[in-house]
Amino acid sequence: GDRDNHTGVGLGLALSRGLAEAMGGTLTPDETPGGGLTMILTLPVSSRADGLPAVEST
Repeated sequence: GDRDNHTGVGLGLALSRGLAEAMGGTLTPDETPGGGLTMILTLPVSSRADGLPAVEST
């Protein structure tokens, strides 16, 4: 409630959604109790615990 919501170019959500989708996830809006908006970011879980790419043996 203490911010001016009438300035800016409106690219924040578009960029956030693009980044989420580039990583195979989604960004969806949800109503916040008491007013406002909550954005839910869902990303896929890596199949490897350490997050490193698998190494192919030759």
